[in-house]
Amino acid sequence: MSDAPAAEDGGPFEEQRQIYELLSQETRHLVLQYILGHPAHLPSLDEFAYLIPKNKAAIRDQLQVLEEADVVACYEHPPNESTRGLPSQFYGLTEYGVEVLSEYNYLRGLPVARALYENTRLSEKVERHLDAPRPDLPPSVDRALTIGDGSTDLDRVEGYIRQRKGTAPSVDDQIALVEAFFDAGIGPEHEGIKRTELLDEFEVELTHRPETVLDNLVEMGLLERTKPPGPNVFVISERVDEIVNGRVTEEARDNLDALVAHIDDELQSIELDDEAAELDGSQTATAEPSLALADGAGRTIRSILASEFGVAPERVVEYLHSGDPVDRLNTAVDAIESSEEVAKSEEYGRIVFLNQAYRYRLTERAMDLQ
Repeated sequence: MSDAPAAEDGGPFEEQRQIYELLSQETRHLVLQYILGHPAHLPSLDEFAYLIPKNKAAIRDQLQVLEEADVVACYEHPPNESTRGLPSQFYGLTEYGVEVLSEYNYLRGLPVARALYENTRLSEKVERHLDAPRPDLPPSVDRALTIGDGSTDLDRVEGYIRQRKGTAPSVDDQIALVEAFFDAGIGPEHEGIKRTELLDEFEVELTHRPETVLDNLVEMGLLERTKPPGPNVFVISERVDEIVNGRVTEEARDNLDALVAHIDDELQSIELDDEAAELDGSQTATAEPSLALADGAGRTIRSILASEFGVAPERVVEYLHSGDPVDRLNTAVDAIESSEEVAKSEEYGRIVFLNQAYRYRLTERAMDLQ
């Protein structure tokens, strides 16, 4: 409402109070409703007098108040002056009036106002006035008051963006993206779409980063960020590839048990290969080798974790079971997977925390602009 005349000392709150008072007075409110509902959005004074239970003088006074506030204008059609019984003056919204009614959500009621008007029984005189030739409304006003057939007129949306972000390098991307939202029908009642899904879903090419374009549209109030119902964070176990919210610690300990079992497997009997057996004269096996032998040259999981955690090899299992099980598990898995000398078992994996992704959808303001 930057164009509205603010009170000298009252600031924006006084401005809002004055506009609310302007719109809410009974006769002015009815005038605006019948302008919205009128088929041409240009009623004559006699039409107002038939529909509003007030005398013409009272209605004319309130029309003058709306004119002085630049919400309503008197639109004249001089050719009608020479035809008896036809009005030559009609009352409709100005461009500023459209902006005011849009911000205060009056335009959302256009279909209802139209339906009420169409179902109102009119007198013969009002019917003649209804059929009278009229001047054209300014194109921007006419577009704003047109109830479409489902198609989208984005001229006002584009103008809104260029007015506020015209110097931004990404303004063309902003227009293209918001048009894609309209085309896809992702409005205020939609659950929204994730940023990572935008390009695939819309098949739109952006020059700038999607997050930059989205941030600008959110800042202007054309898009809103939302999150679907549910937890803000999803906890996923790589071992079972499932969400484990509510049993994170239990799942981490199960993974640690599987990791320890894998470590213990390395201490089972090691059968020497044929070449080593030939050196000894017969095939030889060693059972339960010492930790030093099993962890020689950093070739085992135990030795890798001992180095990672800075503990002696024989204390690795004890260390894994101390502290935060999620932290111990994830650190251990990272160390194992980063090594080229050992392979991780499929029996354990990380515990991963994923934030619920924001979704984006058009706002009511965007819908009013279309």
